[in-house]
Amino acid sequence: MNAADLPHLVIGACMNVHRALGPGLTRDAYEECLAIELRELEFDFQRQVPLEFAYHGRRVQTQTRLDFVVGESLLLLVRAQGEITRLEQQELESKVRLGKFAAGLLVNFNVGTLRKGIYQLTVKRRSDAGE
Repeated sequence: MNAADLPHLVIGACMNVHRALGPGLTRDAYEECLAIELRELEFDFQRQVPLEFAYHGRRVQTQTRLDFVVGESLLLLVRAQGEITRLEQQELESKVRLGKFAAGLLVNFNVGTLRKGIYQLTVKRRSDAGE
């Protein structure tokens, strides 16, 4: 599987869950069903991973938990609320940057059409070839 395809494949898994459940459930229900879906699709993932990062050369361990880390390169945060706020988008951006992920997805299942509940972030890193 190509790492660039991973966000699209995970969005497909989220759509399967949303199609089956619809809006109106709690976040934990969507998380559990999404874990089942990812397992059935044989994705490599971890749940509730602690956020760790380097700060001034020292390792910082936080109480913050990342909902899903898929394939070691994609951060997936699950929500079930009215709408995704700008603050939550910034939260995703910070966690992707600090965790050094290649991409991030913030998925809000409490919407009529799931595409309206997805915020996607892809990190563009500079190539080492020019250095």
